[in-house]
Amino acid sequence: MFDSVVAKEGQKVIVIAFFAMIVSILIGCGFLVTLFFVATLFLIFIFRNKDISFNNNNSDIVSPISGIVTAIDSYDDKKEIYIDVSLCNNHILRAVQDGDCKITNKRGLNLILNSYKAKKLNEKAIIEFKDATIKLCSSIFNKSIDITKTQDLRKCEKFGVFLQGQISVIVDNTNDIVVKIGDKVNSGESTLAIIPSSENEVELEKE
Repeated sequence: MFDSVVAKEGQKVIVIAFFAMIVSILIGCGFLVTLFFVATLFLIFIFRNKDISFNNNNSDIVSPISGIVTAIDSYDDKKEIYIDVSLCNNHILRAVQDGDCKITNKRGLNLILNSYKAKKLNEKAIIEFKDATIKLCSSIFNKSIDITKTQDLRKCEKFGVFLQGQISVIVDNTNDIVVKIGDKVNSGESTLAIIPSSENEVELEKE
């Protein structure tokens, strides 16, 4: 039952905070009791498993995380959508489409992600799906980028946790971007881009 409420990646630290609260009660330290009680509730909130309505449209590239769209770039034959993730967002990483994915990790620091230096030195990961690539850049509250599954993923299936930082989703330039800067997106629910159907591609070639 606990797994349905809280992501397993956060259960260990939640249990530690809870037992620290119990110890504080036994030694009679009111300040520590309050501190660890608030910490336990906050950690449960951070690692919560939220019920969502999954987007199962095969032509949609869904958001892998919850957050705010802060920028949209277009270059060469690609479009890149940037999503800022705060501690108040839902932190479950979900597959943007069916299939396997390839993970490339680059270990680094966990500086506050508000400078060029932090974006260069912080821990990063690149996750490659068939029609989209996800780039993760960690911030101060990420101990490490935690990816738990890479094979036989179903669209919107959980495959990791990302607490805080920036995520960008890269798609082909032919895809229609359906979000704009300032939009709030939800993991596994919100559509970021739509892959053109083969019928549309044939019409474009005729034109």
